[in-house]
Amino acid sequence: MKNHRLLTTITGTLLALTPINPAISNNSSPQLNQLLNQQNWKAADIETRRIIQQWTYPNGDLYSEPQFNNIPCEKLRNLDSLWMQASKGQFGFSIQQQLWQKQQYTNPRQKVEALGKAAGWMRTKPLTEAEFQDKWYASTWLMETELNYTTKAPKGHLPWNGISAETINSLTSQIGSGCGSCSIDAMYLQEERNYKYLPGFYERVKTCLAASPSPSNPIEKALISKNWREANRLTSNKLLELAGQQQQRYLTATDIKKLPCTELQTIDQLWVKHSNGQFGLSVQAKIWQNIKGKNYQDSLRFQEIVGWNKTQPNFDIKTAPKGHLPLRPALSEGIMDAWGGWWIQEMSNRLKTCRIF
Repeated sequence: MKNHRLLTTITGTLLALTPINPAISNNSSPQLNQLLNQQNWKAADIETRRIIQQWTYPNGDLYSEPQFNNIPCEKLRNLDSLWMQASKGQFGFSIQQQLWQKQQYTNPRQKVEALGKAAGWMRTKPLTEAEFQDKWYASTWLMETELNYTTKAPKGHLPWNGISAETINSLTSQIGSGCGSCSIDAMYLQEERNYKYLPGFYERVKTCLAASPSPSNPIEKALISKNWREANRLTSNKLLELAGQQQQRYLTATDIKKLPCTELQTIDQLWVKHSNGQFGLSVQAKIWQNIKGKNYQDSLRFQEIVGWNKTQPNFDIKTAPKGHLPLRPALSEGIMDAWGGWWIQEMSNRLKTCRIF
């Protein structure tokens, strides 16, 4: 699979069609960030793959050895963080790496296929005879055009690590017109490549996640250590501090409206990221939105859903309901009440104003 001049020309041309975005040399890609904030999962997936491929295949040759060590750990962590935050823990490389680690097969091919099934990248049933006529080169693994670009997709479904349908179709279109190896090339890129690429990529993800620098934010430190009680206490104190209400010990509707968007976003992103979408201010706001909450009676329904109708908070992520944390701020551990100071209503409104959810 080394002497594929036509393939190299085709893939090199396709990769060159989209100019390298200089923004990715910074800590984040503004274009990707915008796409994810818009929940344009398909476009964000394409942009993410383009970013990764410029490091793994710097010469545009998809048959060359992937240069996983070229991927800067800081950039990989940033890409993962953007996906995790935008999808509320549904998508991201770290999610996929967790799925990879869970697969206990000793046979490498079986382990790759187990990951493919868990992430929803493999076919759940064989192609029909009619389907096989069009997708003979993709009999086992889904093509790019068959991915699920909604939050109903399996956890870890995105970002995808395959080769674009545009590249595959460019190869198959050459069959019968002088390209003797195009059919083999298409099948390799669409199917066989996964067995070689995925183990190496997730080894790099594992290395980069392990090399994550120690955080300076006390809330993040608590969240990384899974000390949910301490993270909740620190979050309460921080929100009260931001509103200048440490003495008052609670927030009014007026206080909530004045909370700075940047700080709110940081707090929410940390909770969502480190709880894999289980906890967070935006998670709570989404629940409030889903029940079309407007009044006190609705707040009682909200409290029931997130578990605030109990006598004590639950700091066990395995048993706590989704959205249980962080609690409404107070100087101790927080208050299990959604309506004091119109808390859930005003916080939801503030997050919308700040475009956090």
